[in-house]
Amino acid sequence: MKKMIIALLIMLGLSLSLGQGPALAANDCLKTLNTGSATTIPVFYEDQAAFYGWSGGVVTNDMYYNACGQTVTIKVNYADWDKLRKDGKLDGIRYIYKTPKESKIGLRKIVGTQPTDVKPEDFYN
Repeated sequence: MKKMIIALLIMLGLSLSLGQGPALAANDCLKTLNTGSATTIPVFYEDQAAFYGWSGGVVTNDMYYNACGQTVTIKVNYADWDKLRKDGKLDGIRYIYKTPKESKIGLRKIVGTQPTDVKPEDFYN
C-alpha cells in the first residue's frame, strides 16, 4: 500500500511539473518597450533588439521588437552596399532599415540579389 501511495505521489508531482514552463513560440519573441519620445531614435540604433516599429506618441513611444536574438548597428556606404548586393555577396543577410525622410522601418532579407520583406517573427529564422 505504501508503494502505491508513493507511486501516486510521484506521478502527481511529475504531472504537475511537466509542461509548466512557458512555451517559446515565435509570438513570445515579439515584445513592446515604452520609452520617452526623445529617446526613440537613440534606442533604435543603440539597443541590440531587432526593432520593427514604434507608436509615434508625443510624450512616450511604444517600440515594438523581436527579443529572440540580437542585432548590431552599422552604417555602410550605399555605393559599396549596392555593388555587393548586385554581385550577390549579401545573399542571406537580414537587415533592418529606416527610410531617411519617413519614420518607416522595414525588416528585409537579401535573396540572391533582391531584397525581400521579412515578418517580424521570422527575422531570426
